[in-house]
Amino acid sequence: MEQPVKQQVKQQAAQQAPQQVPEKKPSFLRKIFSYLFYTLFVLIFIWVAGQLFFQKEMDFAVRSVVDLFGGNGETENGIQNLRVIYPDEPVSLEPTLTDPSTRARLVNIYEPLVQFDAFYNIRPALALSWGLIDDFTWEFELRSDVVFHDGTEFDVEDVVASVERARSHKTSELFEIADAIDEIEVLDDMTFRIKTVNPDPLLLQKLALMMIVPSENEDGEIENPIGTGSYKFQSWEGGTMLYERFDAYWGNRPKFDTVELNTIVDKSERVNAFLRGDADLLAFVSYDAVSTVEEMGFEIATIPTLEVQVLLFNVNSDYLNTIQSREAVSLAVDQDALVEKLGGYARAINQFVSNGVFGFDPNISDHEFDREKAEKLAEELELTEKTLQFHLLKGLDVLGEQIREDLKEVGIYVIVSYLEVWDFIASLEEGSADIYFMGFKSELGDASEFLNSTVYSKGEFNDFDYENPNVDYLIELAMVELDPARRRDSLQEAMRIVVEEDVIGIPLFEYETVFAFVEGLEFSPRIDGLIYFDEINLN
Repeated sequence: MEQPVKQQVKQQAAQQAPQQVPEKKPSFLRKIFSYLFYTLFVLIFIWVAGQLFFQKEMDFAVRSVVDLFGGNGETENGIQNLRVIYPDEPVSLEPTLTDPSTRARLVNIYEPLVQFDAFYNIRPALALSWGLIDDFTWEFELRSDVVFHDGTEFDVEDVVASVERARSHKTSELFEIADAIDEIEVLDDMTFRIKTVNPDPLLLQKLALMMIVPSENEDGEIENPIGTGSYKFQSWEGGTMLYERFDAYWGNRPKFDTVELNTIVDKSERVNAFLRGDADLLAFVSYDAVSTVEEMGFEIATIPTLEVQVLLFNVNSDYLNTIQSREAVSLAVDQDALVEKLGGYARAINQFVSNGVFGFDPNISDHEFDREKAEKLAEELELTEKTLQFHLLKGLDVLGEQIREDLKEVGIYVIVSYLEVWDFIASLEEGSADIYFMGFKSELGDASEFLNSTVYSKGEFNDFDYENPNVDYLIELAMVELDPARRRDSLQEAMRIVVEEDVIGIPLFEYETVFAFVEGLEFSPRIDGLIYFDEINLN
């Protein structure tokens, strides 16, 4: 399977990466991590099902509210007290959790050392400046005159405590922080150094996920979040959280006196509440409701996400264990027809990360659909009249039926199984099916996340034991290379190989996130889907 690689990349990889990337070591902790990781995938699937395949009864429910309330889209509070509706309720406000619903509630309370901007560039937060001393050592200078919501002053001890909590708290999901940092050297109250286990080009991105807590919160449970953010936590009762402006915030004065966050899980109720004036901003508008919301005079904003939806092939299955057989299946899938069925809020993709993620390769060809060529290749490989197993979650019937019909057209039969969450996870780990529908979100905005976890031969979630020595070299280099240009070359070459040469799956689509808001607000969504209240402007 080995393919020729640029000599420079090969030499660098051979010299650096193999010695510095740790072996895959199964353990009880990693088993738990595995379940958490797959659970995140599952949550992505459920969200896709809820957004893209939403039932049509929404239209009747929404119009009933329109008739009843008139819905002029105006707010009566002058937007001094912001009200936001979210579709899901967090189970905890633990700052070391990384699930989207928890982070959505905490990003305005806590701050990290560095922060992603709306387009995933790193910007200062509690760290005012930073730089590399050598390949293993980073020095940071903290922002002065910062206080926590309880009035205590922020200093380097809070950073040390936050790192230790990320490493050792029983529910922490910040595994990459624990794996990356060897030690912290305190120079003074406002200056420290981080020594990494290996040269780490993604250290800043990892630190952007670590929220800084007061040093007294290094251990134990946190009942009332206390951070340095522009809004402080007041209460959480039922599905409602209340924040208030933090007047001692180090940055610009927060715009709103209070912010009320309401959770409404039911899609119809969520949109109805917004239309009758119960909120100023509606996060994650269901696609079937967009036209009605616009007709009522509300503002709509959309943005592509960092998340891609793909088919992955089990390269060890009896029918898909050759590149040619996988090419036959790939050629048979009508990507454009699938995207069209999903409506106007999905777009075709050609690789396993979305545009905007570091390592995205603009030179990779678009997916090729050629039914005649697929049929001919299937006949040559004796795939016709064979039966493949396709596993995906319940609720994704439109997608499952499209793939089944596409392959039937070239003489390949498909049994589509819509599984419950844990059955799907078990099927993945056992490799029970030939094809899987998967979702992947690049939380760090870097292509190495997908490649290192799913494609790398020692990857934690390389369930199908795919292996290509050249791809391994490129991934290993990218994990320790500090020069951005060389990293990009390595990531793009690895992505090109798995997409165009080894055909490990079919990139399908990425979808857009839709927000609705009232007149009087200026709101531009972020590609990570988070809402920072300080980024909302008033007309």
